[in-house]
Amino acid sequence: MTAMMPLLNRWVARCGLLLLLVCVVALCFVRPQSARTDDPDIRKLNRFVQTSKTDTPAAKMFREGRDLIEAGDYKEAAQKFSDFVNNYPKDRDVDAALYWLAYALKKQGNTQDARKVAARLLQDFPRSTWRQDAIALLTELGDQPTVEQAIRQDNCEIKVIALQSLFDADEDRAVNFVADVLKSNSQECPGLKSAAVQLLGSHGGPRAGPLLLEIARNQSLDLKLRQTAIRHLGDENSEAVVDELTRLYDTDRTPEIRAQLLRAFAEMHSQRAEAKLIELARSGDSLELRATAIRYLGEHDGSASLDELIRLFDAERTPQIRAQILRALAERNDPRAHAKLLDIARHGETPELRVEAIRRLGENSHGALADDLLQLYSTENNEAIKLGLLRAYSEMEDPRARAKLYDVARGAEALNLRLYAIKQLGEHNDEQTTQELISLYDGESNVQVKATLIRAFGESQQKAAVRKLIQIARSDPSIELRKLAVRLLGESKDPEALKFLEDLLK
Repeated sequence: MTAMMPLLNRWVARCGLLLLLVCVVALCFVRPQSARTDDPDIRKLNRFVQTSKTDTPAAKMFREGRDLIEAGDYKEAAQKFSDFVNNYPKDRDVDAALYWLAYALKKQGNTQDARKVAARLLQDFPRSTWRQDAIALLTELGDQPTVEQAIRQDNCEIKVIALQSLFDADEDRAVNFVADVLKSNSQECPGLKSAAVQLLGSHGGPRAGPLLLEIARNQSLDLKLRQTAIRHLGDENSEAVVDELTRLYDTDRTPEIRAQLLRAFAEMHSQRAEAKLIELARSGDSLELRATAIRYLGEHDGSASLDELIRLFDAERTPQIRAQILRALAERNDPRAHAKLLDIARHGETPELRVEAIRRLGENSHGALADDLLQLYSTENNEAIKLGLLRAYSEMEDPRARAKLYDVARGAEALNLRLYAIKQLGEHNDEQTTQELISLYDGESNVQVKATLIRAFGESQQKAAVRKLIQIARSDPSIELRKLAVRLLGESKDPEALKFLEDLLK
């Protein structure tokens, strides 16, 4: 079995760096829990067991240990692998059993014994194919000699684990190591550099801030490293950091860095950070970044940012910016924001602007706001605005909005409005709407309206819609409508539809 180990994918090499880092952090807080078959450790163990075609007592005991680990019964698993080592000390798989014994002990939180077993594996089996796994396990457990050795190794993934353990054991030394790793002339692998910034931001303590600022400013570093540093700086909520990030924004023209800085300003609980967002929303030198700043202002709850959004809309004439302001206003759960949107829906300078305001209102309308939207239809003459209102009604949860759509669909409105209302109703795949559309079909004489209704039946998943299509295909006076119904039945997977088509061919 050991001879087949090169065929196995090693866990450390198989885990992507970020996934590995997450696994390491999680393992620092060991809690017994049920194992999952999609866990990379379990998959590795299963593949190892499956390479054995023997049915010896030793192989059987190893498989039993595997089953216990898969079930999350680490105490019994440890006992089973311990028995394997004691009963079959000359077996070719005793090195694997030692590794999984250490693994099961680690899962129980028995760090000391897990270290001893892993160290025994390394000492007794220096050429074992489980050697790297044992080193990784010892590094995760914070075994200092192993950590020190791993930091100096060329294996990038092992270094990541070692750095995590070093942060846990000696924060100052870890920060010093990160400073060396992130120097411009550093030859360390990109994965270690990325993990170094992540760990510095989450575990670096008071020394992290100045170093993160250096990383954020350093234009010779990879963009993603700089963005990660800025993201962690945004978590600090320090006025001094706001000042530094503001200076960086004003001096760095890199679009990706500026976008990350905007996000940092948005996430900081700071009036000065919000003031910077407002400034950039007003007069940033890029339409895209201005729109981003406005979007972030929409996520704030303060009155200052809402005042600015309203003022900015009235002063702004750029369509892209105005559309973003409407979106930001719709994000705010504030009566003043809703009132502004409603005012634009009623009196906006262009139909396009009014339709956009109506669409945003439809996404969040309830109560009095829904009343205002519903009343707006009866006072409106512009067909484009009415179409926008019908679309908004379709988005609303209010049953009165659905009733309004049905009234338009069956009423004396312009044909274009009726067809659009039917289309919107057809997107509501529920029994009540289907029955209403069937009733509408039965009382309708306009062929265009009936064809639109047939298409709505074709999109419905309701049984009543399928049966109505079958009825139309059988006996509707219009040959064209019957053909349309047959075509739509052909697109259905409903058994009744398929049987009808088979009977039709006989």
